[in-house]
Amino acid sequence: MDINQLPPDLQETVRFHGHLCPGLLIGYRAAQAALEKLGATRSEDEELVAVVENQSCSVDAVQVLSGCTFGKGNLFFLDYGKQVFTIGSRKSGKAVRVALRGDLIKPTGPDGRTDRGKFIAQLLNDPLEALYRVSEPQFEFPAEAQIFPTLVCSRCGEGVMETRTVTRDGRLYCLPCSR
Repeated sequence: MDINQLPPDLQETVRFHGHLCPGLLIGYRAAQAALEKLGATRSEDEELVAVVENQSCSVDAVQVLSGCTFGKGNLFFLDYGKQVFTIGSRKSGKAVRVALRGDLIKPTGPDGRTDRGKFIAQLLNDPLEALYRVSEPQFEFPAEAQIFPTLVCSRCGEGVMETRTVTRDGRLYCLPCSR
């Protein structure tokens, strides 16, 4: 598939991720659905918050479209192994949870595996409501990111965020060195 034929935001997402795959499209369409329902656009700072329930290709798309990243402190990972994404707007106080329908990932190829090409076409072309369950959950927004002082570990000499230190016998250690 020629990525130049894709919408510009999907082209940008593919460039960021490195290739077009079903996982990337799952996150792309989910982020589109959430942002559309919220009436929101890409977060420049911490206007949006995203909670992702997996660590797959889909999260790259959520980062590109929503602008939520670990670096800005507005992307949170829950290790549930589910293609579920919640995006909340601090401005409106609302959140949207988008969950891939579990019955979509089923064997379609002759070898008993999901046919990648068919799945990509389905993810690109099917209406959002055929792919996802979308709801507006009660959502408790996390505090905005804070910047903490960097301290120096007594053992390794590396800089470490103050809140990730341990003091023993009057000496300061990073978490790995404290064990």
